[in-house]
Amino acid sequence: MKKAIIYGIMALAAAGFTACDDILDQEPLDSFTDEAVWGDLGLAEIYLNAQYANLKAENSKGVMFAAYTDEVYQKHKYGSENYTQGYLSPDQSNIGWDDTTWDPWYDYYDYIAKINLFLEKIDDVPGDDTFRNTLKGQALFLRAWNYHMLYGLYGRVVIVDHTYTLDDEFGSETRASLDEVADFIVKDLDEAARLLHGADYKASDLGRATEGAALALKARVLIYKASPLFGTPSREKWQAASDAAKAVIDLDQYRLKPVSSSDEYAALFYDPTNPEVIFEKLFDPKYGAGENTSYLHQAPMGPFNGYQGWGTMNPTHEIAARFQMADGTSVEFPEETTEYPWADREIRFHANLLVDGDMWGYGSDHRELELFLGDEEAGTGPGINSSENWDSEWWNVTETGYYMRKFLNPNYDMNGTTMHTTPWFFLRYSEVLLNYAECQIELGNNDEALTYINKVRNRALLPDATGADIRAEYEYERQMELLFESQRFFDIRRWKKLEEIYAQPLNVMKIYHIGYDNQGNRVKRYEVASQGWVWSDAQQEWVIDYLLQPRRYAGEKHYWLPIPRWELNKCPYLDALPY
Repeated sequence: MKKAIIYGIMALAAAGFTACDDILDQEPLDSFTDEAVWGDLGLAEIYLNAQYANLKAENSKGVMFAAYTDEVYQKHKYGSENYTQGYLSPDQSNIGWDDTTWDPWYDYYDYIAKINLFLEKIDDVPGDDTFRNTLKGQALFLRAWNYHMLYGLYGRVVIVDHTYTLDDEFGSETRASLDEVADFIVKDLDEAARLLHGADYKASDLGRATEGAALALKARVLIYKASPLFGTPSREKWQAASDAAKAVIDLDQYRLKPVSSSDEYAALFYDPTNPEVIFEKLFDPKYGAGENTSYLHQAPMGPFNGYQGWGTMNPTHEIAARFQMADGTSVEFPEETTEYPWADREIRFHANLLVDGDMWGYGSDHRELELFLGDEEAGTGPGINSSENWDSEWWNVTETGYYMRKFLNPNYDMNGTTMHTTPWFFLRYSEVLLNYAECQIELGNNDEALTYINKVRNRALLPDATGADIRAEYEYERQMELLFESQRFFDIRRWKKLEEIYAQPLNVMKIYHIGYDNQGNRVKRYEVASQGWVWSDAQQEWVIDYLLQPRRYAGEKHYWLPIPRWELNKCPYLDALPY
């Protein structure tokens, strides 16, 4: 087996290919005929490798799924307001500006079509049976991955497991039931796990789908199937999800890496060899494997190396205030104080967030991050990242008082020539542990659930949860451990809590520099502000209420994305329910 996942047929061919030198000597290096591709396993692998490069990661987007939750305020909207303000319909279906949010229906089905072609051809490609089966297992996983995204966003979708020809009739396609979609995905994953069992992967195969990835994704899909949004929960469904999660645990291949500080916890998310990673998207500047835009959209604005961000994704004050203290106790965040309000928080706080006074920046530009505003009465000027500082791209300043640190590598030199290559973790072992814990809660096994909740808490240096309110303790741990990783969007929907979450205001942290103490240190006032605009159903207009982007729940239909009108027009039997 060729060992590295190299991205793109042209790049791969140029890189060299010992198993098919005769073909490379005869064909152009930027394209191959169908006969050539499906006549050699090496070229078939190239085709499959390109599909890994096509996977859409959250850190290569301008709008993350977290922006539709209580975790992130999307400063530069990019269409996200269509979801958060309840504007969606078949005629206005985009929820962002990139492929997977502008038209997710088309984008995921386009990917599935490429995999279907591979699966139709691979059994007839001559070569080693073991190698062929491993490639087939990977392809089945990738098809399941994209169907699981469609399932999570649309629920009922059309199951297409073959390619179409020009003579085929496809206008009569209909959407399968929720359970039928889940069962189709699980079937693919079971077969993928079987084919990938004992796969002879080397270190340079990092990033390929594995048996563990297939089993972990199966557990996630079955968690969805067992949840209220996807049908009627039952003990049978929760037991199936529990068994799937436990199968990953029993592989004994993954572990939570111990950490001793916020910096070490943060470092987990830019280490592609992290032992808890089950499936990830890798970026390789040599072969042009997509672009990681974390620094562009997350980093603080400002002229320094390591800043220069657009401030697109601002963590909310609500999520910042939710973090427990290091001793596991909760705190009531003060409405106004001159005391530093983030002292002694659990280590995930500073691993996930950048706040005023933190040190950030690369090399000689490593300096204190200033997010405070000036106070005219005190005669002070604004901080360098203040919206009042016109010399420092004020339009990109955070509007919540926070920046997102998670996924940012402090060792990345923005002035260098190498693209930012921090991976994106699609599946992590901590999610599997939490999935298993949720199943145990639903099955009434609270002691077992607590054991697995505490495995995650203890890695974050927190004391054990007590089980006094195990559901609340579980939901806290799930949100904080998987913060900004897209899971919250799917969780609040599958739990049918979208209306509850959207009813809560989004406040901001305002910080004012009001003078200096006797030692010459800055004195600041920290103030939670809550004034702005929100939609009034009673008045049918926007009224002054909250400061940030209004969140308006649009009823039950809000839980699913609408199929775009142009897709409905292609297939007259494709119902638009619930829109």
